[in-house]
Amino acid sequence: MSGDRDSAGIAREAWAILMDLALAQRRVWLEAGAREGLTPPQAISLMKLRPDEPPRLGDLAKHMSCDASYATALADRLEERGFVERRVSATDRRVRELVPTAAGIAAQERLRAAFTTPPPGLDRLSPEDAAALMRVAEHLAEYADPQLAATLGVLHPPPGAPAPG
Repeated sequence: MSGDRDSAGIAREAWAILMDLALAQRRVWLEAGAREGLTPPQAISLMKLRPDEPPRLGDLAKHMSCDASYATALADRLEERGFVERRVSATDRRVRELVPTAAGIAAQERLRAAFTTPPPGLDRLSPEDAAALMRVAEHLAEYADPQLAATLGVLHPPPGAPAPG
């Protein structure tokens, strides 16, 4: 690395490398979905589902950036595979929620294992580099998606804010 590059330029280059690495893993993710009999959008939809907070079909459409009819088609396919059940919402009987079944949860676990398998070499980082990478990942999660960061338990209070609890 050149000493005359600014932080923003280095960040762009590092992000480009990370994106290339993530895209190189695409084959692993596609194969994992195919083993479950799912297309990539179906696999992504299944991964979004949580039994304790089942999304509404409209929430799934929003997450997938698609219209409601396509979200319904995704839900239909997941239901055909036995991975989800549609249930009436406890808070609004006009709304249907998608709840993963035991088979759906098992498929999620298999997909998650494939999705979270790091590329070769990442497991060979020194403990210091691995800790630095984790700090960077947590920092990115906080800025990119605070809700995800909170779900992952990595949302930290801003400097000077009182600690929770």
